[in-house]
Amino acid sequence: MRIILALWAAPMFLFWSWYALSANDISFGTAFFSRDIHDLVFNLYGKVLGVPGDQVPAMIASACAFDTAIVFAIAAFRWRAAWFPQTREWVRSQFNRDESRATADEATALPYGPAQSAE
Repeated sequence: MRIILALWAAPMFLFWSWYALSANDISFGTAFFSRDIHDLVFNLYGKVLGVPGDQVPAMIASACAFDTAIVFAIAAFRWRAAWFPQTREWVRSQFNRDESRATADEATALPYGPAQSAE
C-alpha cells in the first residue's frame, strides 16, 4: 500500500510543483518552467480536448481530487482494522453520554463573558 501511495504522490507533487512554478513564471533560467511553455502546454491540451486552454487546469484539479478520494478510500479500507475500532468507540462515547458525566463537564466549564466586571 505504501508503494501505491508513493506512486500516487510522486506524479501529483511533480505536476503541481511544475504548475505552480510555471504559472508564476519562476523559471530558474530554463524554458521548462517558463510561462510560455505553461501556456503552450495548456493550449495544446485544450485543443485536443476541444475546450479553452484556461479551463484545462481546473479539469486537471478536479481529476486529481477524484483520484485522491479514490486512493484515500482504498487506503482507509485497507487500514480499517487500525482506525475503525477507535472511531466506533469515539462515536459511541459521543452519543451515549451518561448524565453524571455531562453534569460534571458542565460544572467544570468556564463561564462565558468577561472574567472581571467593568465596574
